[in-house]
Parts: sequence; structure tokens; C-alpha cells
Amino acid sequence: MVRPLPNLPAGDRPDLRLAGEVPAVDVSNFDAVFRRFAPYVATVARRLLGDEAEVEDMVQDVFVEAHHGLSRVRDAGAVRGWLGRICVRRCVRRIRRQKLWRMLSLESSPDYAEIAAPGASPEQAVMVANVYRLLEDVGAMERVVWILKFVEGESLDEVAMLCACSKSTVQRKLRTVEACLRNHGVLKERGVHG
Repeated sequence: MVRPLPNLPAGDRPDLRLAGEVPAVDVSNFDAVFRRFAPYVATVARRLLGDEAEVEDMVQDVFVEAHHGLSRVRDAGAVRGWLGRICVRRCVRRIRRQKLWRMLSLESSPDYAEIAAPGASPEQAVMVANVYRLLEDVGAMERVVWILKFVEGESLDEVAMLCACSKSTVQRKLRTVEACLRNHGVLKERGVHG
């Protein structure tokens, strides 16, 4: 069984609390939506992209797109998931583009050591950086699914919703990443469970 990476606890982030624990945001007030969910979008972008330099641009891109569609959101409780899907979709595109640029030697890989949570030991930071480097060898969507599940700690259902795919597709993509990590000696146990 694959377990979430150390020092990346999902429970400590207030943006991931159950919807019933926090008051609903007024979707007609874009500034309030931004203040409430920008940290969540930044966290997702930071984890998916692994590059701190990309985070601010991604947050801006997500909220520019959100600004145009926020009036169509009917359920205030759905805003977080809707913004998450926008962020995931945009990150997948950016990861694909970066992968192409790296293949063409137009861009180098970021320093993934910064992606580890504050307070992580040097050994944990190295482990996180190594895993992110290995994730460059899998497809963009596989990388995103794995990070959402095992770094962000999302359920399979939540990952499927954020990636706009079925739960069985999520499980298949997780098995692909699991095989890659096993081939590189990072993963020894068998089976991804959700």
C-alpha cells in the first residue's frame, strides 16, 4: 500500500476541511472567493507543478478563468471543487508543455527540494525531490492523479472529480505510477488502495 508522503498532512490545511465546518462563501463576491480559495489553489498548483516559481502565475490563471465563469456556479459548496478542477486542468496542460520543452532542451527541471513541507528533515526533502523527479517519467495525468492521492491525501472519489474522470481511470493511472516507482526501487509494497 502506498502511503502519503511524510510531512504533507492534508488535515492541517483549513481549505480541505469538510464543507459543513466552514461557512459558505458568497459566490457573487469575487474578492471573497479569491481570499478564501487562493491558498487552496496555490497549494494544489505547488504540489502538482513542483515549482514554486510557477505557483503565482497558476493562481492568477485559475482565477482569471474563474472570474468569467463564477456567475454560473449555483452551489457555494461546489466552488472549491470547481476551482480545483480548473487548477488541475491547467496544471496538466502546463506539465505536458514543460515535458515537451525538457525533451527539446528548452527548459530544465525545477529544484524539487523546495516542495517538501516546512519542517521536513533533509532526508525527507531529498526523498520528495527524488519522487518528483521520477514522476517526470510518467504522463502528466498520471503524475497529477498520484500527487492528488498520495501527496494531497484526497480520496479516490475526490481525485476522480478533480480530474474529471472515472474512479476506475484514477485507479489505472495510480497503478501505472506504482509500477514506475517500483521499477526505480522507490516502492516495494504491492497495491494502491483508496
